[in-house]
Amino acid sequence: MSEVITDEYAKRAQKDAEWAYNNAIEKFYYSMLEVVFLRIKSHLSLKGLKKVLEMDERRNNNETLKVEFSQKTWVLLAESWAGAEGLAITKIADLYGLEIADLDVSKIQTLNEKPNTPRCEPTTK
Repeated sequence: MSEVITDEYAKRAQKDAEWAYNNAIEKFYYSMLEVVFLRIKSHLSLKGLKKVLEMDERRNNNETLKVEFSQKTWVLLAESWAGAEGLAITKIADLYGLEIADLDVSKIQTLNEKPNTPRCEPTTK
């Protein structure tokens, strides 16, 4: 590597990556939601399909239920992703041969001060 890596360069790379992460995470949640729903529907029995269709109909006819169901779904996705993300980060960091000394611990501490689940505020599309 011929490029000199400075502290300023590293901080800028962190900010750029965080910005890109925040922009990509909502799209990822929508994709994950679609994949999970498709997986559930691909495993439904006749009885299960009826339950899903009945709930979908109730949600379509009740705005409060629709909003509550949506909010609970986003919270569950965020909680599920937090564990999967941590595991993936650990395994990929291992592939790079990274050790704790290679990480900016201040960023990790900042993340630990945030709520247990990632921010997930879907927009209407």
